[in-house]
Amino acid sequence: TAADEAGNTGQQTVSLGITNLDEVAPSITSSATASAIAENSGADQVVYTVTADDSSDVSAGVTFSLAAGSDAALSIDASSGAVSLSTDPDYETQSSYSFTVVATDGAGNKSQKAVSLAITNVDDTAPTITSAATATAIAENSGADQVVYTATADDSSDVSDGVTFSLAA
Repeated sequence: TAADEAGNTGQQTVSLGITNLDEVAPSITSSATASAIAENSGADQVVYTVTADDSSDVSAGVTFSLAAGSDAALSIDASSGAVSLSTDPDYETQSSYSFTVVATDGAGNKSQKAVSLAITNVDDTAPTITSAATATAIAENSGADQVVYTATADDSSDVSDGVTFSLAA
């Protein structure tokens, strides 16, 4: 309302719009545990894909990164969220990887989730023959079908489904 000295008044209705700001961080919806991978399965493979939901307010999209302190052998595609392992996994060297994924929306709001990746052990170590290199002597003409040597082996240095024996060609 506006009034002059003579008492005349005028009114104007004014509307004020409130714009919605992006003030809510995206929610990471992917699991805190990556699917385990077998050792010796190859380098440069995608081992996890982070997903996030940023629909709770205005959104200009989500980008992904790895937090400081994540394993250096891991990298992430900022747009797809695909996490790759640059080295060939080896259970005996490193049986798991830990990393933290970060989802950042267009306004800079961030959320993060710690993720673990297990490396499964496979039988990649040959058994060690532990029996003697020489069989015990037997007398000639002592008969057929007798045991002349018993081979033994140790396969305990890795995962094992047992040992089988054969004669070399």
